[in-house]
Amino acid sequence: MQKKTILVISNDAIVRDMLANLLAESGFHVSLAGTGSEALKIAASAGLDYALCERFLADVSGVELKRRFHRVSPKTRVIVVSSFTVIKGSNDVLRFGSSDFILDQGELLDLLRATGEDRPPVAEPVTDDRLKNCLVETIDILVGLLEVNDPFFGGNSHITMEYARSVAEEMRLSQERIDEILVASLLHDIGKIGIKTEVLTVKKEITESEFRTIQSHCENGAKILDAIDFPWKIRPIILHHHERYDGKGYPSGLKGREIPIGARILTVVDAFAAMTANRPYRRSLTKEEAIQELHKNVGTQFDPEVVEIFTGVIEKKFYFRGVGAKPKILMVDDEVDYLTLLKLKLVNEGFDVVATDNGVEAMRLMAVEKPDLAVVDVVMPGLDGLTMFRKMRGEKSALAEIPVVFLTAKEDTALKVEALYLGAEDYLVKPVELKELAARIRNIIRRDSRQRKGASGASTGVIGDLRNLGIPDIVQTLHLGLKTACVTLKDSGGNEGRIYFENGRIRHCEAGSLSGEEAFYKLLNLQEGPFVIAHGQTTQHRTIAMDEMQLMMEGLRRMDEGKREGVPE
Repeated sequence: MQKKTILVISNDAIVRDMLANLLAESGFHVSLAGTGSEALKIAASAGLDYALCERFLADVSGVELKRRFHRVSPKTRVIVVSSFTVIKGSNDVLRFGSSDFILDQGELLDLLRATGEDRPPVAEPVTDDRLKNCLVETIDILVGLLEVNDPFFGGNSHITMEYARSVAEEMRLSQERIDEILVASLLHDIGKIGIKTEVLTVKKEITESEFRTIQSHCENGAKILDAIDFPWKIRPIILHHHERYDGKGYPSGLKGREIPIGARILTVVDAFAAMTANRPYRRSLTKEEAIQELHKNVGTQFDPEVVEIFTGVIEKKFYFRGVGAKPKILMVDDEVDYLTLLKLKLVNEGFDVVATDNGVEAMRLMAVEKPDLAVVDVVMPGLDGLTMFRKMRGEKSALAEIPVVFLTAKEDTALKVEALYLGAEDYLVKPVELKELAARIRNIIRRDSRQRKGASGASTGVIGDLRNLGIPDIVQTLHLGLKTACVTLKDSGGNEGRIYFENGRIRHCEAGSLSGEEAFYKLLNLQEGPFVIAHGQTTQHRTIAMDEMQLMMEGLRRMDEGKREGVPE
């Protein structure tokens, strides 16, 4: 068996000789060097298995010598130890790294043997899940960078993806289906790449030709992605995300459950994201206005169940969205790469972000843009962060009321105390968790401007009016969708009635003292008034056995007879 070769590098000749004897007796072929330059010459001319090096040499540090060894003799395993002569008393200091202390001769040999063993990698092994997560995050960042500087569409794809994820999880879809929806949400508008910007942002009414061009983005997006072998079935979601629940959408005119569930979810969340964002031709709607618009179109444009679940998700997880104009943040940092990253993340969190890399320009932008909050680096060339803050807080300054958060790489207690003493809202040291930063910013803005109105509580179901969606349409929608739900109706006198569905079949109906088919016929006469569709609610009563279409036909026949006989409805 061929002997392993080792080079011992130490300032001390006595230590070199002692180690040479020890290692030779243990079966190594030993070479000796007193300096780093001498060691590199030996390494260049002889193949070495190991190099045992003291951290502090006369001409170079052990750590730097290890780097040079990798260039000269990359296969040599270099072990840097703090000292051959210092003994440390702890029982757990031997860690086989560049900070090791050798405790005794036996441990030295253990160290050398350990470096020759095949050990499992320190990094987490690459798995399919890790690769998929990495791919999703990469797509998220790349799409975000394309949108980040767009004043109207910045962050739109990420925000839509977050909404879609929450709805899919609330519906307890499989992880594979959730991943499909995430990627499709990020790429759903990729087909707009060939559409002129002025067509998408025009303030006047678009022509029929321009509308057809916009409609083509679904098919164009699907064609663009056909060449990519994704591990998810995202093409149907992108192709059909502008279908309507009543079958009047595009491009294929699919209806109800014919539309893929991912597309039905994306249709709802994309509409909400668009309605709560500013556009050149209109102001953004509030959260309440946008939800009302969704409810107004349940059963026609939107899946009633998805709307109901999304309404609950918005109240529970995204209550801060759609409560007014996007909060405007001024970012000031001379590290341009970090500035871009911060802007991307904050835009994706729903903020309107203005960025600059110097304090002088920041003062000008504050006067023009009037941000809700400024995030400022402390150490910058020219006008540093603290000096800029003092100017903002100066007498008669119009900028004095703008809240400031300092974000800096310099962890200095004195600077932190000074910043807080001057009135800074917070002083954070990089790196900072960006979602935490977004949450802090939102809380500061909310506290300093106005308290968020108390949440009205989660919706009890899809809310609408019979003038927009009549009972025949509700029955057809729930029947075709195979839904389990309770429809509560109220007449002008405040009297309530209920129709219970189970997997699309009407099982029970009640209206006052009536139940079963007679109750249904009475409710069918209602032409206006509020209704609520609560999905998942059921009953043990079974008072209706008739087929839904037969029930509807009989009810409509009775209504016609009543009109002919002059009986008031």
